[in-house]
Amino acid sequence: MCVERFSSYRQQKVDLVPYQKLPNKYPQAPEKDYAASIVLFMPSGNTYHAAAAVYRFFAEYPWKGWAFWAYQRWRWFAAFSEWGYRLVANHRWIFRGLVTLFWGKSFALSSYRTSGWVFGRLLGVTMLFAFLSLWVQSAGLIGPEGIVPFQENLDQVRKSSPSSTASSPWLLRPTLLWLISGVSGLTFLFTIGTLATLLLITGFIPHIAVLTGWVCYLSVAVVAQPFLNFQWDLLLLETMFLSFFFLPWVMKEKVSTASEPHFIGRLLLWLLLFKLMFESGLVKFTYFGVDGSNTWADFTALNYHYWTQPIPSWLSWYFHWLPNWFHKISLIITYVTELILPFFIFFPRRFRNVACLGMVFLQLMIIITGNYGFFNLLTIILCLTLLDDQTIPKQLKRYFYQPQKERQNLVWTMCWKSVFGTMVLIMFIITGSYYLSLDFRGNRPEFSGKTFSPAPISNTLVHTAQFSRSMNSYGLFRVMTTIRPEIIISYSNDEKTWTPYHFNYKPVELQAQPPFFFPHMPRLDWQMWFEALYIERIMDAPFSLFLYKRFLEVMTTGDMKKGEIRVEQFFTPQELQDLNIMDAGEQQQVIQNFQMHINSYLDHSYWFAMFLRALRRGNPNVLGLLTDNSNFQEKPKNMRIALYYYNFSSPIEQKNGFWWTKEPLEQFSLEINLKDSDEI
Repeated sequence: MCVERFSSYRQQKVDLVPYQKLPNKYPQAPEKDYAASIVLFMPSGNTYHAAAAVYRFFAEYPWKGWAFWAYQRWRWFAAFSEWGYRLVANHRWIFRGLVTLFWGKSFALSSYRTSGWVFGRLLGVTMLFAFLSLWVQSAGLIGPEGIVPFQENLDQVRKSSPSSTASSPWLLRPTLLWLISGVSGLTFLFTIGTLATLLLITGFIPHIAVLTGWVCYLSVAVVAQPFLNFQWDLLLLETMFLSFFFLPWVMKEKVSTASEPHFIGRLLLWLLLFKLMFESGLVKFTYFGVDGSNTWADFTALNYHYWTQPIPSWLSWYFHWLPNWFHKISLIITYVTELILPFFIFFPRRFRNVACLGMVFLQLMIIITGNYGFFNLLTIILCLTLLDDQTIPKQLKRYFYQPQKERQNLVWTMCWKSVFGTMVLIMFIITGSYYLSLDFRGNRPEFSGKTFSPAPISNTLVHTAQFSRSMNSYGLFRVMTTIRPEIIISYSNDEKTWTPYHFNYKPVELQAQPPFFFPHMPRLDWQMWFEALYIERIMDAPFSLFLYKRFLEVMTTGDMKKGEIRVEQFFTPQELQDLNIMDAGEQQQVIQNFQMHINSYLDHSYWFAMFLRALRRGNPNVLGLLTDNSNFQEKPKNMRIALYYYNFSSPIEQKNGFWWTKEPLEQFSLEINLKDSDEI
């Protein structure tokens, strides 16, 4: 097994010969007790035995000569090494069992040509899904006639940022849309991004292709808030960025000449996978609900997850009604996968294979039981980088790699990869440690009120990394939602008959089967889930709820843009008269209170108000994001926004065709008269 490992080193510099065959190949070899230990003959005539022979063998390869240097310099190190050699040699059957346990039948050095080649192609497929999914929605979301036009975002940044270099608009919004505006800008980015994914899939200039895709996706993501503020968008950006050091820097990567991924690039992707999985498990135990509860810790999270997740699938309904013991076992598997298996990434082959198998299984189960776009597919692709060539069956591996056609990487390419990759690795470790420290703190009571002061270098690197959105913190479902509020928007032309707007994926009709749409990501439907939770949170504060309704009504019926909004626009004429007769101190307090709430709604719910305004106008780009939009040719005269609690139906109700049940929340119902709004 050791000879197999020695033979797996590139550029064979030593002829490895079993001592039984030594006289046939080298008759001049002196007689020695070859059965006692390994013997290394040097061209110079020097001879090394046992541990010294092993160390001298490795000294022929870069970065591996330290042990031979220590062996010659320190007697205690030499004595300890020889003792260790004899221990292994005298108990070979025990150590053979340990090697088999940790590495499997093959003790050869791990190589990753096959998984590296597959990773590049599947990453290209995932990027293609992401670009196309967003492209078909972009006109209604961020186009010039969309809900939140991206140009409005850029104009706001340009006006608010000072002229200093530190606050350059390019740093705040690193996007090519500064240079190409309008529909043509979006079309350019999506076209170039899609072409880059096709180059990556076919293996042409993979390093340039993935970097181009990263630039294009980043250019869209930074101006598409809140629609591209999800963790899978951040994960895709980070994966593309780090893959620049993992993928080969070649003109064309063929199957038969698959390259060995650079060590630093592989380490970066492994650290990313570790961060993603471990953080997702850690935050489940360090974050608590407002009432101090933690459904992850008391093993009740899956009693709520399947029906409270943003957009369940029809399979989610069936999983929800499985026995309680199944949910508890599923949670245990989840905790082991997210908190223990990530450490196996850095163990030998067998442990990496177990980690890969466990994490892929978890992602497949999430795909089956929910709709999270390309997120789980991207995670599975990261897991595949753990599989080395020694794990992959020979029948499959032979199609990917032919040793006689191996392409040797240029020295300068490896040098530049090592230099820049090391710099990125250092930044990744520092920022990742910062994020982990925050996750360990969580929102536990013992840390409330205590400020966390990171080291200056960590603080600087975190702020620098935030501009690129490519070194991020993760952790889905920190606090499990135990309710499902749903916003139902209806329109009417006679104030008697109300017709709801139907979304393609979000629950509205009780008899509509929950959809399954992997790997598409409907951005508007997801945002509606977050907005419903936001409304539910402010319902216990009457003034906040009152002003939120006022905000929606004024923004829906008006035509002002974000930069044109003034606080007095949210006062009625009577309230303005009352404000004028107040003393200066009381007047200032009222205005500040209004301003604080309005600013909060502008930060969180501006998109929702603009969505309602687009419905009022019958905007075809926005209506294209809904279903049955052909019925909305006539502009509505009245609009109603209501909130309901949704829940999965019982098995009996499901047999009658009902997938959902709902209960109205009478505390929140807003009707907006739109008759005269177009004349305002």
